[in-house]
This record gives sequence, C-alpha cells and structure tokens, in this order.
Amino acid sequence: MTLEERVVGSAVVVDISGRLVLDDGDSALKEKVNALLKLGNLRVVLNVAEVSYVDSAGLGALVSSFLAAKNQGCALRLLSPSKRLQDLLAMSRLLTIVRVCESEEQALASFETP
Repeated sequence: MTLEERVVGSAVVVDISGRLVLDDGDSALKEKVNALLKLGNLRVVLNVAEVSYVDSAGLGALVSSFLAAKNQGCALRLLSPSKRLQDLLAMSRLLTIVRVCESEEQALASFETP
C-alpha cells in the first residue's frame, strides 16, 4: 500500500492505493492520520479510489482514524470507496461514523457544512 499526501486549500488529501490489510497498510494509515492530526491538520480526506482490497484490519484502521480525528476536533472524509467497501461500511453500521463523499469537490465542500 502507498500513501501520498497533498494539500488542497485548507485540507490535506491522502491518496491511498493498493491493499489496506493487516501488516500491509493498516498501521501505516493510522500513523499517517495521527501524524497529520498532530501537525494541526483539521481537515483530512482519505482518497481510497485506488484501494483494491480492505480486510477487517484495514476497516478497523479506517474507523480508528475517524475516531481519532473526531476526538481531536478534526474532520475526516472518505473519498470514492469501492462498492464492496461501501457495502462493508453499511453492513457493519459504520456509516454513522464514517462520512463518505463521491468526489473530491464534494469532500472539500462538506467541511463547510456540519
């Protein structure tokens, strides 16, 4: 899995590609998000459009990242999840925690609305 960050306006977009699975990305994602939050980034978008597979550890890393952001008063958005990942989030009732956006523009605009 690879993580690349870029600044777009007042937000940081993290482009994630590859497999988000145990021992190959789950801890790297949590570390990246925690580092961004510590640096004072209040708005973070996780672009998962290029993520090919997510296992339970990867799902846990996503949820952990969202909870860490919420606990620090920051906002996190999930951008372009695959149908499978969106179904996983729905089945596990995690859509109450994870805010999903279909486009980068929508994700960035969503920071302006509660």
